[in-house]
Amino acid sequence: MLSKRLCVAAAPALFASAPALAQEYGPYGYSGGGFGFDWDGFYSGVYGGGQPMSDPAAWNAGIFTGVNITLDSILLGAEAQVGADLDDNFALDALILARGGLVLGDLAVYALGGAGILEGEGGYAVGGGVEYGFTDYLSVRADALGLAEWGTGPDEFRLTAGLAFHM
Repeated sequence: MLSKRLCVAAAPALFASAPALAQEYGPYGYSGGGFGFDWDGFYSGVYGGGQPMSDPAAWNAGIFTGVNITLDSILLGAEAQVGADLDDNFALDALILARGGLVLGDLAVYALGGAGILEGEGGYAVGGGVEYGFTDYLSVRADALGLAEWGTGPDEFRLTAGLAFHM
Protein backbone atom coordinates (compact mmCIF):
# COMPACT_ATOMS: atom_id res chain seq x y z
CA MET A 1 0.00 0.00 0.00
CA LEU A 2 2.92 2.34 0.77
CA SER A 3 4.45 1.80 -2.70
CA LYS A 4 1.14 2.71 -4.32
CA ARG A 5 1.06 6.01 -2.37
CA LEU A 6 4.67 6.78 -3.34
CA CYS A 7 3.85 6.22 -7.03
CA VAL A 8 0.81 8.50 -6.80
CA ALA A 9 2.89 11.16 -5.01
CA ALA A 10 5.80 10.94 -7.50
CA ALA A 11 3.62 11.13 -10.64
CA PRO A 12 3.03 14.94 -10.46
CA ALA A 13 6.78 15.54 -10.12
CA LEU A 14 7.48 13.51 -13.25
CA PHE A 15 4.82 15.34 -15.27
CA ALA A 16 5.99 18.74 -13.98
CA SER A 17 9.51 18.11 -15.30
CA ALA A 18 8.33 17.10 -18.80
CA PRO A 19 8.20 20.67 -20.22
CA ALA A 20 11.93 21.09 -19.46
CA LEU A 21 12.68 18.27 -21.89
CA ALA A 22 10.99 20.16 -24.75
CA GLN A 23 12.96 23.41 -24.43
CA GLU A 24 14.56 25.03 -27.47
CA TYR A 25 18.35 24.78 -27.36
CA GLY A 26 19.22 27.09 -30.25
CA PRO A 27 19.47 26.19 -33.94
CA TYR A 28 20.69 22.68 -33.07
CA GLY A 29 17.95 22.14 -30.43
CA TYR A 30 15.57 19.26 -29.96
CA SER A 31 12.47 21.13 -31.08
CA GLY A 32 14.07 23.30 -33.77
CA GLY A 33 12.45 23.55 -37.18
CA GLY A 34 15.27 21.69 -38.92
CA PHE A 35 18.97 21.17 -38.62
CA GLY A 36 22.06 23.23 -39.10
CA PHE A 37 22.88 26.92 -39.25
CA ASP A 38 20.10 29.54 -39.31
CA TRP A 39 20.71 31.38 -42.61
CA ASP A 40 17.66 33.67 -42.30
CA GLY A 41 18.15 37.35 -41.48
CA PHE A 42 20.74 40.10 -41.71
CA TYR A 43 24.49 39.62 -41.80
CA SER A 44 27.64 41.69 -42.26
CA GLY A 45 31.35 41.03 -42.44
CA VAL A 46 34.76 41.56 -44.00
CA TYR A 47 36.50 40.00 -46.97
CA GLY A 48 39.91 39.95 -48.57
CA GLY A 49 41.41 38.37 -51.64
CA GLY A 50 42.66 39.27 -55.01
CA GLN A 51 42.88 38.80 -58.72
CA PRO A 52 45.56 36.14 -59.08
CA MET A 53 45.31 35.96 -62.88
CA SER A 54 45.94 39.64 -63.55
CA ASP A 55 49.42 40.91 -64.38
CA PRO A 56 50.60 42.01 -61.90
CA ALA A 57 48.39 40.26 -59.33
CA ALA A 58 46.07 42.70 -57.55
CA TRP A 59 44.71 42.58 -54.00
CA ASN A 60 41.24 43.51 -52.78
CA ALA A 61 39.67 44.01 -49.32
CA GLY A 62 36.34 45.31 -48.14
CA ILE A 63 33.14 44.99 -46.14
CA PHE A 64 29.72 43.56 -46.97
CA THR A 65 26.21 43.46 -45.57
CA GLY A 66 23.09 41.67 -46.68
CA VAL A 67 19.95 39.75 -45.89
CA ASN A 68 18.89 36.15 -46.58
CA ILE A 69 15.66 34.23 -46.50
CA THR A 70 15.33 30.48 -46.83
CA LEU A 71 12.42 28.59 -48.31
CA ASP A 72 12.97 25.00 -47.23
CA SER A 73 16.47 24.41 -48.62
CA ILE A 74 16.45 27.32 -51.11
CA LEU A 75 18.48 30.41 -50.19
CA LEU A 76 17.54 33.85 -51.57
CA GLY A 77 19.26 37.09 -50.65
CA ALA A 78 20.68 40.49 -51.49
CA GLU A 79 24.09 41.86 -50.59
CA ALA A 80 26.01 45.13 -50.83
CA GLN A 81 29.82 45.16 -50.99
CA VAL A 82 32.24 48.08 -50.73
CA GLY A 83 35.91 47.38 -51.29
CA ALA A 84 39.23 48.76 -52.39
CA ASP A 85 41.65 47.47 -55.00
CA LEU A 86 45.06 47.60 -53.37
CA ASP A 87 47.41 47.70 -56.34
CA ASP A 88 49.30 50.44 -58.22
CA ASN A 89 46.00 52.07 -59.23
CA PHE A 90 44.06 52.37 -55.97
CA ALA A 91 40.33 52.22 -56.76
CA LEU A 92 37.07 51.73 -54.89
CA ASP A 93 34.46 49.15 -55.84
CA ALA A 94 30.78 49.07 -54.84
CA LEU A 95 28.46 46.23 -55.84
CA ILE A 96 24.82 45.31 -55.22
CA LEU A 97 24.45 41.55 -55.67
CA ALA A 98 21.56 39.10 -55.69
CA ARG A 99 22.31 35.66 -54.37
CA GLY A 100 20.46 32.39 -54.69
CA GLY A 101 21.38 28.83 -53.94
CA LEU A 102 20.94 25.80 -51.71
CA VAL A 103 21.26 25.33 -47.97
CA LEU A 104 22.71 21.99 -46.87
CA GLY A 105 22.60 22.27 -43.06
CA ASP A 106 25.64 24.32 -42.02
CA LEU A 107 26.72 24.79 -45.65
CA ALA A 108 25.29 27.19 -48.24
CA VAL A 109 26.22 27.02 -51.93
CA TYR A 110 25.08 29.99 -54.02
CA ALA A 111 25.32 31.94 -57.27
CA LEU A 112 25.92 35.72 -57.28
CA GLY A 113 25.08 38.38 -59.81
CA GLY A 114 24.74 42.14 -59.77
CA ALA A 115 25.92 45.56 -60.81
CA GLY A 116 27.84 48.51 -59.45
CA ILE A 117 31.00 50.55 -59.78
CA LEU A 118 34.27 48.74 -60.56
CA GLU A 119 37.46 50.80 -60.55
CA GLY A 120 35.44 53.98 -61.11
CA GLU A 121 33.43 52.62 -64.07
CA GLY A 122 29.96 51.07 -64.28
CA GLY A 123 30.13 47.31 -64.44
CA TYR A 124 28.74 43.98 -63.36
CA ALA A 125 29.77 40.83 -61.52
CA VAL A 126 28.72 37.18 -61.88
CA GLY A 127 29.97 34.19 -59.96
CA GLY A 128 29.34 31.97 -57.00
CA GLY A 129 30.45 30.96 -53.58
CA VAL A 130 30.24 28.65 -50.62
CA GLU A 131 29.65 29.58 -46.97
CA TYR A 132 29.95 27.49 -43.80
CA GLY A 133 28.30 28.40 -40.48
CA PHE A 134 30.64 27.27 -37.72
CA THR A 135 28.95 28.84 -34.65
CA ASP A 136 25.42 30.12 -33.98
CA TYR A 137 26.34 33.54 -35.44
CA LEU A 138 29.60 33.26 -37.44
CA SER A 139 30.32 31.89 -40.89
CA VAL A 140 33.29 31.74 -43.24
CA ARG A 141 32.93 32.04 -46.98
CA ALA A 142 34.78 31.90 -50.27
CA ASP A 143 33.58 33.66 -53.44
CA ALA A 144 34.70 33.68 -57.06
CA LEU A 145 33.49 36.61 -59.19
CA GLY A 146 33.96 37.45 -62.83
CA LEU A 147 34.04 41.26 -63.22
CA ALA A 148 33.48 43.37 -66.33
CA GLU A 149 32.46 46.78 -67.62
CA TRP A 150 29.04 47.02 -69.26
CA GLY A 151 29.02 45.80 -72.85
CA THR A 152 31.95 43.41 -72.43
CA GLY A 153 32.48 39.90 -71.12
CA PRO A 154 34.17 39.26 -67.76
CA ASP A 155 37.84 40.18 -68.06
CA GLU A 156 38.84 40.07 -64.38
CA PHE A 157 38.51 37.15 -62.01
CA ARG A 158 38.39 37.87 -58.25
CA LEU A 159 38.79 35.26 -55.48
CA THR A 160 37.89 36.32 -51.93
CA ALA A 161 37.52 34.79 -48.47
CA GLY A 162 35.50 36.36 -45.71
CA LEU A 163 34.08 36.20 -42.20
CA ALA A 164 30.41 37.06 -41.56
CA PHE A 165 28.40 37.79 -38.42
CA HIS A 166 24.71 36.79 -38.66
CA MET A 167 22.16 38.69 -36.60
